[in-house]
Amino acid sequence: MRDVDDRLQQVREAYDLTVIQHRAGIDPYASVPREIRGLPGYREITGNPLAGSGAADIKEYLKPMNGMRYLDGGCCANLANYRLDKWPSIYFGVDISPELIRAMKTFVEKNGIIIGGLYNTDLATMPFDEDFFDIAAMIGVLQYCVPEYAERVLEELHRVLKPAARMVLDLPNLAYPYIETMFRLEEHLGRPNMRMDRHTFERVLARQFIAERVDETGLMLKYFVRKRQNAGEEQAPTQGR
Repeated sequence: MRDVDDRLQQVREAYDLTVIQHRAGIDPYASVPREIRGLPGYREITGNPLAGSGAADIKEYLKPMNGMRYLDGGCCANLANYRLDKWPSIYFGVDISPELIRAMKTFVEKNGIIIGGLYNTDLATMPFDEDFFDIAAMIGVLQYCVPEYAERVLEELHRVLKPAARMVLDLPNLAYPYIETMFRLEEHLGRPNMRMDRHTFERVLARQFIAERVDETGLMLKYFVRKRQNAGEEQAPTQGR
């Protein structure tokens, strides 16, 4: 448990620092050493603004509709970057970084945006009722989680999602040619990454969710899943893209 708490604190402090730097007009990527910027795939890894929560395939799978509650787990600055408030669903963001949540609340207030809420909370203990959300995404989060903590997070997501709710989440693709470049960059930014084996993760995932599709083509393995309604529900075969 101490190792998990220490890792979460490292992630919290790293993202808090990023927000503080942005407020001061400092680009955290400007200080990335030349030896990292020169690694294979660096431009590809840092240069795709739609590789995150704003990706078209996420919205296509989740099918947000009026009245749906949408959970953005580990929301970072997704609300501002991708304007997820413009989806027809009702946006709720949660993040472990208090500075990120504070920044997004300021963004909401300045722009007169109406959302469901923003919460500074641990993903394993969220302040929502059971069966609260219709759809969810958790992008760029699991690489910071040890398997035991990832299991707790998935159990909590299962609790707060409605029966058969759809979700998209991702995990570093250890077979991707430039994955070590991403890990080096994350390490420089103070974010401790886990090299979780996909088969270990998929065994944990299958206890709570059914994977309907897996995109194996990019830096991250992207899972398109729905909530498992009972233990006897069969796992549908996954299909790569």
